[in-house]
Amino acid sequence: MTAQPDWKTVLQELVDNIQSKVLTVIPRRHSLPMNEFKRLLDDEAQRAIVETLTKNKVSAKLVSEEGDETFGDGDYVIVADPVDGTTNLARGLHPAVTSISVSETSMQSGVFAGIIVNFYTGETFFAERGKGAMQDDWPLQTAAPAKYGRALISMDLSKAPKLELVAPLIRESRHIRAGGCSAMSLCNVASGALDAHIDLRGILRATDASAGLLILREAGGVYELNGEEFGDVPLTRESMFELKAASSLELLDEINQLLKRK
Repeated sequence: MTAQPDWKTVLQELVDNIQSKVLTVIPRRHSLPMNEFKRLLDDEAQRAIVETLTKNKVSAKLVSEEGDETFGDGDYVIVADPVDGTTNLARGLHPAVTSISVSETSMQSGVFAGIIVNFYTGETFFAERGKGAMQDDWPLQTAAPAKYGRALISMDLSKAPKLELVAPLIRESRHIRAGGCSAMSLCNVASGALDAHIDLRGILRATDASAGLLILREAGGVYELNGEEFGDVPLTRESMFELKAASSLELLDEINQLLKRK
């Protein structure tokens, strides 16, 4: 294996270049059909990733929402969603982010660094395994444990809602939000802005959530993937799962108890 790069610097350069290219496309939002504009966003973001990894001579396999590619000997695995919240960004809605993680293996359990940056604000969330998580210059910590009925909950119900599964959660909730951006929802749980994020559709991809899962865990949060606490998944574009993320184990347990109700 080649010498390990300064991953914080590489990740920051990656997101800076992605955002720079994407922001040059934004003024064309109203002059192109929606699907064409979204494709242009994705293409520009992917081009920025390839250029940055090539320039820095990074030896890694890139697993990206927009396609896989190997650089050098492929010593590391870089998982990227260049634009998470593409529909939001295409319509001018918040939030939309760039999400990138780095793993020493082909599994989520090998992820040791992750970064998520908000396109609109520049807000940066970063974590390194065993070193905690940061929001810009501030350490992240999840909210104090809250009962579900008083908690602020985010759910993703788009495309394949599975309402029969989440009905007990909706009935018992007092505050529900839907952001349309999984990576940012995980950061919001990590920062204490949300108490939990729930996505039971079974279509959430590793590219959407990999960096956010590390950030949440390093901030003291908990999660289940496909019902397994801190579950492991392959870092591929085809890897999809159900997600329950919470500020505390107590809240996660309460969510699971509610899901058992008819």
